[in-house]
Amino acid sequence: MKYCILFCAVLIAFSTAAQAQSVGFGVQGDIVNFNFAGDLKEVYSLGYGGGAHVDFHLGFVSLRLSGDYLLLTPDAAKVAELAGSVPGVTIDGLKITAISGNLNLKVPLIPLPVVSIYATGGGGVVYLKATDATVLYQGSPVTTVKAPDPQTKAALNAGAGADFSLGGVTLYAELKVNWILTEGETSTMVPLGTVGITF
Repeated sequence: MKYCILFCAVLIAFSTAAQAQSVGFGVQGDIVNFNFAGDLKEVYSLGYGGGAHVDFHLGFVSLRLSGDYLLLTPDAAKVAELAGSVPGVTIDGLKITAISGNLNLKVPLIPLPVVSIYATGGGGVVYLKATDATVLYQGSPVTTVKAPDPQTKAALNAGAGADFSLGGVTLYAELKVNWILTEGETSTMVPLGTVGITF
């Protein structure tokens, strides 16, 4: 049901965007911090990624359709600690990738000539995938722990940012909190220092 609602929202957004005054295209880079529960919280630090976006300017407000690819790699030293620091034993894998697509509304709060502070919020979907964990002894595989099956989940987000207009180019910096609606618990990831450029 939630995916049906999301699909309808995207259709409405594109119908509205057809009447947009102008359209902008751009790219962005992300640094993210996933909020894991239990021991995994100590294994993963910051992740990174990037993507592209399309802005539909609708007078005072605008819509941003964006897609991002994010990668989290575990810290080798912390993985070794989690494994008990057995001599000669290492763990490979455990990488997590997230591919997301979001539709956000941007509302200017302080629209100045060069700098515009804005609030943003919206929703989308996130595809999550993890690699298997392989236990090695002196470089030789001993056993493999299967990763959970890939999941596609709905997500919501809210945050704020700033646009810096430089002629025909706009630079922006943004901070958002994203809620991934997973089963059991809702995961939270915070993109930190998200920066982009729109043409």
